[in-house]
Amino acid sequence: MDSSPKLPAESVALLDQAREEISHALRSGSASDPRLVEALASRLASIRVDIPEQLRLMLDAVRFFYLSGHAFTGLPIAQQARSLASESANQAATFDSLLLVGVCAADTGGLPTAMEAYADALRLAQAAGDPFREGRVWQNLGVALMYAGLYSEAINCFECVIAKAEHEPRLAAATGRAYANIALCRLNLDEIRYGLVAIEKAVELSVDADTAESSLNRVILENNFTRLLLEANNFEAAKEHAKLARLYANKSKLPRADISAAVAEGLAEVFSGQLDVGITRLTKMLDRAKALKNNTREVLMALVKSFEFAGKPDLALIYLRQLLEQQSATQKQNVLQHVKLDLEKLHPAIEDETNAIRRLTTRQEVLEGRIAKQALFKAQVESMERMAVVAELRDDSTGAHSYRVGRLASLLAKEAGCDEETIFMIDIAARLHDIGKVGIPDGILLKPAKLNAAEREVMKTHTTIGAEVLANSNIAHMQTAEEIARHHHEWWDGTGYPHGLAGADIPLAARITALADVFDALAHSRPYKHAWSLDSTLTEIMALRARQFDPELTDKFLGLVARLRREQPDLDAYLGEAALASPFLQARDKIKKTLQRADDMSEQGSESRLDLQR
Repeated sequence: MDSSPKLPAESVALLDQAREEISHALRSGSASDPRLVEALASRLASIRVDIPEQLRLMLDAVRFFYLSGHAFTGLPIAQQARSLASESANQAATFDSLLLVGVCAADTGGLPTAMEAYADALRLAQAAGDPFREGRVWQNLGVALMYAGLYSEAINCFECVIAKAEHEPRLAAATGRAYANIALCRLNLDEIRYGLVAIEKAVELSVDADTAESSLNRVILENNFTRLLLEANNFEAAKEHAKLARLYANKSKLPRADISAAVAEGLAEVFSGQLDVGITRLTKMLDRAKALKNNTREVLMALVKSFEFAGKPDLALIYLRQLLEQQSATQKQNVLQHVKLDLEKLHPAIEDETNAIRRLTTRQEVLEGRIAKQALFKAQVESMERMAVVAELRDDSTGAHSYRVGRLASLLAKEAGCDEETIFMIDIAARLHDIGKVGIPDGILLKPAKLNAAEREVMKTHTTIGAEVLANSNIAHMQTAEEIARHHHEWWDGTGYPHGLAGADIPLAARITALADVFDALAHSRPYKHAWSLDSTLTEIMALRARQFDPELTDKFLGLVARLRREQPDLDAYLGEAALASPFLQARDKIKKTLQRADDMSEQGSESRLDLQR
């Protein structure tokens, strides 16, 4: 007689339906009702029928949503799968779910979430002594860092994949992709010679397969090869690789492949003197990309490059503005979606806290309730704070600038007589002052030289981009953050931007943050400048009193810094204490240390690495 427990019929039916719908969607690449797939995958997390099968189906659903361009939908399912896998002690599924959390988060602008997931996945792979899994983490992490414009760090990751593959045959196929990604990083770093070495190696290692995805990967490779050759002024060879991109695009038949091949063809035509032909091709492809909502950024960047080459900076600026508008809109959508996910997690806690606050009667209880409420507000802005750190990491290798500015601004707010709630609000909101940098092109943000007039105008847009990202929130901290992001470059004498406000018309929080921001920026190195001494920094601040800065606040600020210098032996460490508690920065540090260890242990005579590092 069968003594096994009977499973609820509804749960069994749910599993059967999920198996049919999700498997079909992943296999065919489409679903008649994507919302049904999403609902089924989410419900699988709440039943206990066949947990390994449930996990498999949930992860397949995530893969479907990612491949179909809906990573936002896949991300919460991947997070649910991670929780279930961890709960059931299924290490294989835990690892796979962490990778998919990382992939979906990185694809939707959530680099902090991605890096935290990858750090956990790396720990699991290393604990298991599995070089194949470790190589997969490095590959995905490198791509995420590329998305963020951290190209040097990305190269380190891809080189780690290559090193692992020397002793792990299962990583052989990954090496070609790693070299292709290195080539793209070198292109963005303007290291063309090294990029060509890498792309030639990628072509050598690439394996053609009779699949649309394989052909797409080859199109992307040939596109990168074309762009590198153009930068090397080898126009004839570039045209040949553009032709190869078209050949593989026709084989793939995917819209993304067609657009990518057209970009290669258009750029090759422009750089070889066929300006009208190439620009016409690119403008037509831009219309198609916009209609399909696919590869628009790539086409816009090609048009900017083409008009710059053609000696038409006014037209290049038009398309650059479109690029910035698109990046701003996309970033706002990405950030707000991540905030929504975080708030959903906090919802039960918020309800509990609200009910508790209603019951408070004594003064002590009211105070405790206020503190608890502040903690919830802080949690609500955490994901946006992390986005701000990502923006800072592009020109601040530590990522601690935003935290130091927040701390210093809150201390100045206290000196200015602000109440405790305002001080707390400024501490959090000031950390978001430069979040608009996520919308500034790498070539401008990371330029190691003085910006020209056009580039300065683009850089100025980070204030309005940041304000747009933060706009329309009903959270007081967000409203203050929007105010700071928009106005922290206004000058007391009215000569600042974006609106030329003067004096007390500039919001107090923005005036406070401006002092903290300039002080920290001057005292630390950037791609375009060396760090100033503390005395030189304070002298400059004093010189800008009543010009850039509120004179009364400037006096209070100088007094504050003088006191901190006496009281704190390590001012940076004191102001950056909050950065040390950031899970994102902790994950990043773990990854950097692991990379350093891997680099130290690698064979110094490896030709593949030396070719790329000379």
